[in-house]
Amino acid sequence: MKTLFITYNGATEPLIRSQGIPYLKGLSKNGINCVIMSFEKTSADKKVQEEIEKELHEAGIEWVSLRYHKSPSLPATFFDIICGVVYGTGLAVSRGVDVIHARATVPAVMAFFISRLSRKKFIYDERGLMAEEYADGGMWKRGGLLYKAARYIERRLLVGADSVIVLTQNIKKFLTEGSYLPSVRRLPPIDVIACCVDLGRFSYRPEYKRQARESVAPSLGDGFVFIYTGSLGTWYMLDEMLDFYAVARRVIPGARLLIVTHSDRKTVAASAAKRGFAPDEVIAVSAGFDEMSVYLNAADAGLFFIKPVLSKRSSCPIKFAEYLACGLPVVINSGIGDTAAVVNDGPLGAVVKGFSRAEYEKAALEIVKLTGDGNTPRLCRLAAERMFSLDSGIEKYQEVYNRLSITGKG
Repeated sequence: MKTLFITYNGATEPLIRSQGIPYLKGLSKNGINCVIMSFEKTSADKKVQEEIEKELHEAGIEWVSLRYHKSPSLPATFFDIICGVVYGTGLAVSRGVDVIHARATVPAVMAFFISRLSRKKFIYDERGLMAEEYADGGMWKRGGLLYKAARYIERRLLVGADSVIVLTQNIKKFLTEGSYLPSVRRLPPIDVIACCVDLGRFSYRPEYKRQARESVAPSLGDGFVFIYTGSLGTWYMLDEMLDFYAVARRVIPGARLLIVTHSDRKTVAASAAKRGFAPDEVIAVSAGFDEMSVYLNAADAGLFFIKPVLSKRSSCPIKFAEYLACGLPVVINSGIGDTAAVVNDGPLGAVVKGFSRAEYEKAALEIVKLTGDGNTPRLCRLAAERMFSLDSGIEKYQEVYNRLSITGKG
C-alpha cells in the first residue's frame, strides 16, 4: 500500500516530529510507502528542515512541503485548503496512492475531497473536535456561524471517512453513544490510538539526574523539582499551576518549578513574581525536541493543568506519556481525556478534582508519598511501556491499514 499523509502543521515542528514522522517511519518499515504533504511556515529553521529531509529520505519517505498562510485567518486557511486539494490530488494520482491519511480537521477537509476526486480511501485521524476547541477557547461563539459550519463539516468527515482514529476512549464513547453524530445506518470503524512516545528517546535514567541538572539548570540544586513542558496560554493553566506550586512548596520546602516552553517566558516571570517567587524558584527555559529527555531526567515529578472543557475529552497530551516514560509521577487535573483513569489505576501521581488549596495540598502530599517509594519510577515507566509505546502505536496503525486493504470500505 501507499499512503499520502497530510498535516497542516510543519514537518519541522516538534508536534509532527514526535506524533507524525515516527509512525510513518514505522509503517514504512512494515512495507507501506509514505508521502508526507505538510504546510511549512516561512520562519521554519532551515537547518532543521535539512535534518528532517535527510531523515525522511533515509526512511524512504517522500516529503512535499507547501507554504502555510497565516493571515487573514479564514481566507488564508481556505486558500491553503484549495492548494492542498489541488496538489494532493496530483500526488494521489501520480504516486499511485491507496490511502489519504489526514491528521486533524483542516487536512481532513483536503483529504475528503482528494479521496473523492482520486477514488482513494480516507483515514480521518481526528486529534480533537475543532469546533468545540475554538468555542471552549473563546475564539468562536458556541452557536455562531463559524462554530455551526465547523461542527457540520466535522460530522460529515466523521461519517464519510473509511476509518476514524481518535486519541481517547473518552471521546470515542462521546461520539458513539451520544447525540453528537447524526443518526446513520453505519459509522466507520473508530480506533483509539493514544499519543505514543519513543521509549528509546525518552528513558528513565536515575543515575543521570545530577548531571542533567548541571547541564540544563545548575540553579536547580539538589532539591525537589516539578517540571512542566509545552505551550502556555489558552488551554494550559499557568496561573493554576503556579498556585499549586505555591502550596506544594509548603509541603516540600525548597521545591522548584522548571518550565520548558517556547511560549513567552516573560509572562512566566511576571506571573511568578506576582506571587512572590524568587527567580531561582520558578525557572523558565526553551529547549529543542532533542533536549527534552535531558530536562525530564532533571526533575522529580511532572505537572500539567489543562482546562477541563468538552473538547479536552479528546486530549491525550504527549507530555503525559513523556513524563511517565522518564519515570516521573504526575500532578494533573481531572477531565482531560483518559489521563485521570490512567493515573488513578497506577497509582502514578495525583489528580486534582478542582483548583483549590485543599486539592493542591492533597496532591502535594500524595506526590511526596509516591516519590518516597523507590518503586514509583519503575511503575511509571512500565505504564508508559504498556500504554504509550511507539511500537504499539505503529502496530495499531498497521492494523487500520491492513483492515482497509482487506475489506475495502471501512
